[in-house]
Amino acid sequence: MLWCGASFGVIALVWLVLRQPTLGALLAVGVIALLFGIALFFGRDGVLSHRRALPALLIAAILFPCIRLPGGIPDVRPEFIIVIAALGLLFLGHLATGRPIRLRCCPAYKWFGLFGFSIVLSMVYAAWLKGQLIIGRDFWELAKVFLYFLIFALAASQNISPTNLKRYYKLALLALVLSAFFSFLQYIDFPGINEVVSPYYAPTQMRGLLVHGRVTGTTPNPNEFGALMVLAASLALSGALFLQEWKLRLLCWGTLPVFGLALILTLSRSALVALLLAGATVLFLFLRQKGLKRKFRRLLTFVLLGCVIVALILQVMPEKAFFRFGQLATFTEATSWQGRVANWETHFAIWLESPWLGWGPGKADMGTIVDNEWLLLLRRYGVVGLAVFLCLFGSLFFGLSRIRNVTSEPSVVALSVALQGTLVGYALYMMLAAIYHSLQLMPILLLFLGLAYSQWRLRRATVQEVLMK
Repeated sequence: MLWCGASFGVIALVWLVLRQPTLGALLAVGVIALLFGIALFFGRDGVLSHRRALPALLIAAILFPCIRLPGGIPDVRPEFIIVIAALGLLFLGHLATGRPIRLRCCPAYKWFGLFGFSIVLSMVYAAWLKGQLIIGRDFWELAKVFLYFLIFALAASQNISPTNLKRYYKLALLALVLSAFFSFLQYIDFPGINEVVSPYYAPTQMRGLLVHGRVTGTTPNPNEFGALMVLAASLALSGALFLQEWKLRLLCWGTLPVFGLALILTLSRSALVALLLAGATVLFLFLRQKGLKRKFRRLLTFVLLGCVIVALILQVMPEKAFFRFGQLATFTEATSWQGRVANWETHFAIWLESPWLGWGPGKADMGTIVDNEWLLLLRRYGVVGLAVFLCLFGSLFFGLSRIRNVTSEPSVVALSVALQGTLVGYALYMMLAAIYHSLQLMPILLLFLGLAYSQWRLRRATVQEVLMK
């Protein structure tokens, strides 16, 4: 009877898709999402658990496009749906058992709250004293902070053993490799991919992809994909230097040129500079952690393999890449740079009219394209808000060093060093493009930070249990 009912349902769904394509497609997506959710949160043992959401979050954030809704409804990232579902399971468990929901103690939590408060303060100040109109879309910035916090807290509050952390490391590398291979298919224009699949990922960047060959991978634009490859290359480089298992180190060495080539194909100069800075940071931390004498052989291996990787990438680099990256030597003379500077001057002048608390999101009459995310944060939330933002990510950055001081597990050290290198590279990248305001890059970064902070241990005799079983 069950199979008969399922067969009848499939036939009815196919008939509806043929007769009413829009309604049928929406219904089909809903059914698939329901089945995916059941498979996601119910394991083979049939037990409902939010803990199974983390691998799906990682894969969805890296590989899946936005869910595009009709009309003026904003696009939705699939990882936001997953994390809201996981939060719902936590509350259901709380209602069923009466046990409280507990998060692992982490100093960064308070900075999420303070940054949200600084946003509210800027909105109220600008509306009350500056006459800045508040519209509904402004409150999305508050919702964004809340969703970012949920993603980080969900990952950080898991009890992940070092063995399982290595599995997440491998899963992340494989997902990022799939993303890079998708960009290669875009570059060679694999039959049908740029006409059928790519528009779902980057509907506004198709001209750059088809005419200029700037790949977007599994992100909305080339710059974001370049930034994603900065994170990927940092993970691969740090893993190759710190991990002990030769198979995993071989995987890291093998994926490093893949990520480097994928970044080159974006033709993103800001991502390339961020990669160089991130790589230099990883190498500096490696030498500081291990010392030159103790790891001279591994460092020599890195230099030799690095030269081979660079030579291979140079052999397959397109001519446009040589031209664009060559402009870095005289970037101040480029018209694009001069246009950015003119845009910065405009928004800097706006900030000077309300320096301490800013203007709030200001989406009613202020543009969001500033070409400098630091300046956008300064204009919106003033010196106070930007200071809180710096404290938030400063806390996360230096907390990674404290994690390494507590444990010497190679996978933990590799992940924390890779993230510190990425954060340094992203700090420079944010001068020209967006990380925090990217609804794909920021969740991915926070997921990896949460994985690292799942290894956070208090220097007390006991460690508080987190998230009810």
